[in-house]
Amino acid sequence: MKQIFTAIILLSGPLCFAQTSPDTATKQPLNPTFSITVAPPAAPIRLGSPINDTVTVKNISGKEIYIETTRSQDARYLDFAYLLLKDGHEVETTFFHRKITGRNRPDDPQEVWAGSYIILPHPPGKIYEMPIDLKRLYEIKDPGVYTLEVSRFDEDSKRKVRSNTLTLTVVP
Repeated sequence: MKQIFTAIILLSGPLCFAQTSPDTATKQPLNPTFSITVAPPAAPIRLGSPINDTVTVKNISGKEIYIETTRSQDARYLDFAYLLLKDGHEVETTFFHRKITGRNRPDDPQEVWAGSYIILPHPPGKIYEMPIDLKRLYEIKDPGVYTLEVSRFDEDSKRKVRSNTLTLTVVP
């Protein structure tokens, strides 16, 4: 009997190290440190024309934050995720979009992205406002109603930050 009792004590000892403190169990997730808004181009949006939306990023943390960015003229496309839907389905992507997201098709040419990243400080307030051409990312071939969402992962809060959902009506 003494051997069984000793075995139970020896086996249960290591289990005590797996307990969590009450402080970590009740911590709330951090709020995002930045916000993303997307605004449409001037109406009407014509099928054959560029679709230049404006993406605005603001530091809403009340303190200086650091954001990693791509050192490239295409940073506005590389640093964010874009999702354009029509009738509930993602619109066909361009080769450029597939290349920067790693969602290549077998018929896409194989290219290697060569670039670097830099981490920059940003005080509270507007960080930047940038135009993006949706036609650079998506094959917009039909008139109709589209919805766009822009997102980016926030390293500080460990959350994906999503923009407002923008509705775009494309006319012939």
